[in-house]
Amino acid sequence: MTGRRAVKPDPSLWLPLLDEYRLTSLPHDTVLEGTLRSDLDPSSPEVVDALARWPAAAYLHVRGGTTELVLVYQIKDELRKWPVANVALLAATVITTLGSGALMVGFDPFGTQVFDVGQSAIPYPSRLDLSVLWLGASFAFPFLGVLIAHEMGHYVAARVHRVRASLPYFIPFPPYFSVVGTLGAFIRLRGPTVRRSIMFDIGAAGPLASFIVSVPLLVVGLRLSETVAGPASLATPFLIRFAGEPVWLGNGVVTHVIASLVGPGPVGESLILLHPLALVGWLGLFVTGLNLLPLGQLDGGHILYALHPTRQVWAARAFLLALLPLGLLWWGWWGWGALVLVLHRGRLAHPGVVQHEHGIGRARRVLGWALTLIFFATMVPVPLNL
Repeated sequence: MTGRRAVKPDPSLWLPLLDEYRLTSLPHDTVLEGTLRSDLDPSSPEVVDALARWPAAAYLHVRGGTTELVLVYQIKDELRKWPVANVALLAATVITTLGSGALMVGFDPFGTQVFDVGQSAIPYPSRLDLSVLWLGASFAFPFLGVLIAHEMGHYVAARVHRVRASLPYFIPFPPYFSVVGTLGAFIRLRGPTVRRSIMFDIGAAGPLASFIVSVPLLVVGLRLSETVAGPASLATPFLIRFAGEPVWLGNGVVTHVIASLVGPGPVGESLILLHPLALVGWLGLFVTGLNLLPLGQLDGGHILYALHPTRQVWAARAFLLALLPLGLLWWGWWGWGALVLVLHRGRLAHPGVVQHEHGIGRARRVLGWALTLIFFATMVPVPLNL
């Protein structure tokens, strides 16, 4: 089933109001940048009327007595299709995360067999037991809820600012290669972000949503957790079991404070076996911290670029270098840094915006610094130890 947009933007209604303009064609959009005639400003009746009749995104900005205009629109009609790929990937991720949750409580719904290749053993599923798979629900559905909250935060912020964005794409992954059964999720921005304030709102909405959801999950989950016999330290005070094997999880500022207040035992002295809800809260905070790294087009890169456009690339280089010694504590930091470089084709600098503002406003600056504190508070130097 498909449909078409009812109203097609006609940029010709703006042309008589402009002194000059230029057009830029993007894969999905056309961007018109221009300046209003010297006798016009945003309150002029002709401009107000054009804004009322214009069905797409329009941005006006006064700079030095000149009013800059940016229009973002599509020349061709866009077909609206059912999100088949999004739904299929979500369904697959439900299965893999349910499988991970079942393995955490000691049951294997996949009847995993091992295929020997030389000195290596590759696990593979031989069946799917739905009754056993459902035992992972206490982990899978809350965890997917955190991921959905994060991505829908981005999506809603983009829609509020009339930036076209896809629904979330989930990345399923075999549980035996990823303890949690997924590599996360992402959305695709299909339209340009014209201003730094818009970039900030879209970038900040995701980690803010996942942080808000994860904290109460961790609190409730820790109240349901218990202490068990085994080695514990301040660096790795938490434990889960996966396919019968112990996996130690690390500690950050937020997890340490919450566990000290509501946990079942002294942090670092007693080994805390995490309830599935506590694990979901821990993972949600960890994912929030990862996404707040100020690298390229990660959420932290969006936020820092919006706050300080000229300093973002220097911060990105500094944090990338910081991952080198961190990798001595946990090799995954090296892998994460390499993945960011590959996905961004070696570029750490954030791409620019179309219309530069003098500032993004005091409220956004305060929130930006709050998210910077959240980044440091949710970072876990040694996330896991097998």
